[in-house]
Amino acid sequence: MKNMRYIYTFFFFILIISCSNSIKTTVTPKDYLDEVFKIVEEHSIRRDSVDFNKIKRDAYARLKYVNYSGNCYPIIKIILKDLGDRHSFYMPKEQVEKLQTPSNINEVITFSAKLEDQNIGYIRMKGFGKIDSLSIRQYADSLQNLIKSIDNAKLKGWVLDIRENNGGNCWPMLAGLGPLLGEGVCGYFIKNDHTRNSWFYQNGKSGIDSVAIVSVSKKPYTLINNLNPIAVLTGNHTASSGEVVATAFRKKNNLRSFGESTRGLSTGNSSYKLSDGSMLILTTSIYADKQGNVLGGKIEPDEIIKSFDKSNSQSNDLVLQRAVNWIYEN
Repeated sequence: MKNMRYIYTFFFFILIISCSNSIKTTVTPKDYLDEVFKIVEEHSIRRDSVDFNKIKRDAYARLKYVNYSGNCYPIIKIILKDLGDRHSFYMPKEQVEKLQTPSNINEVITFSAKLEDQNIGYIRMKGFGKIDSLSIRQYADSLQNLIKSIDNAKLKGWVLDIRENNGGNCWPMLAGLGPLLGEGVCGYFIKNDHTRNSWFYQNGKSGIDSVAIVSVSKKPYTLINNLNPIAVLTGNHTASSGEVVATAFRKKNNLRSFGESTRGLSTGNSSYKLSDGSMLILTTSIYADKQGNVLGGKIEPDEIIKSFDKSNSQSNDLVLQRAVNWIYEN
């Protein structure tokens, strides 16, 4: 269950970074740990904050109980835990292959939309963890189409509910939300050396700097009224890529956020494929909003309101009620 939970709490800074070109054909347990440490010591956001000598000493000492590289998996998990970034994790080959396998449409559509109170567009977005190109394109296309289906000239505003968005792949999320997000830079990844990479939505595409990662397949949708107010709802299940979305909307004109603080995983993960087909998902950066304000922890909403209790009916959702009232006030 823990590994499955992690699948939906990461996003891909770069979809796959292959580090297997120089790996030996026959990989010993020590070779395998060498491979892992080469990546971690070079790229981890915590590389200047931890005692790598101790981490390596403890890890290599555990090799006396290991007779082949596959038994290194528990050691790798300990290494990543010792980094202390709370976001890095290890993904076995089988899970990598599952994520790369196209999904049926029911697995892709992890969001819904409707008219709330008759003239407010309400979008509820959960996590999405697939990385195959077909599922990614279907997600972005379907989300833009859904926004288009409820947009109308009488609409007073929008509510984007990401309280259950516990992460996954941020790029189709940003591409799909493009009509609400608007065009241009919407955030940054800040690395150890203080360099920064921008993330953007532009003309149906989302990506890093000038590199598009996800694009809708048809002409991108544009809102009828892009001046309508937008309320973003967050909570403690809003994590990782969910926090990318929360960050992307920060400092946007005519926007206000409501609910509770996010989980606190506003750090960027990069994916490094290992020689056996497994993958390190390593924290390599920290989020910053479009104005350059560096995050890295929990993201506080503009108005703190206790989150919706799922045991109650939606009519008792005080966060949503406050967001709707704010839209009418504007």
